[in-house]
Amino acid sequence: MPDISTRADLELLLRHFYGRAFADPVLEPAFETLAVIGLDDHLPVMCDFWETVLLRTGVYRGSAFAVHRALHGRHGFTDRHFDRWVELWTSSVDELFAGDVAGRAKVEAVKIADAIRRRLFEPSGGQTTGVPSRFS
Repeated sequence: MPDISTRADLELLLRHFYGRAFADPVLEPAFETLAVIGLDDHLPVMCDFWETVLLRTGVYRGSAFAVHRALHGRHGFTDRHFDRWVELWTSSVDELFAGDVAGRAKVEAVKIADAIRRRLFEPSGGQTTGVPSRFS
């Protein structure tokens, strides 16, 4: 099995993951709008994000936390949502890739999920969590 090494690899992984998330009973409500409008606008942003995290290109300039805060306001995320997201992401990586970058994709996903979860659920709004700026 190949390792993740290109933006095309990330797009393949993301399409696979989103296909599963759109059909997942836990995650589907949070992904329903994206499923309806399609991935055409969203996928390049997510490729930028993961390309920055995994391939260190620095192309992502968005705010992952702001998007998730808005989604949390509409859907009321719980630990179950974050745990399921990590499960689906990890199994998606494992189904398509193996190697150092694939391993890092799984480790970084856990870190990202935990950082966003902490910021959403802490009484302070996570303002003092020391979450790296790339997640805010």
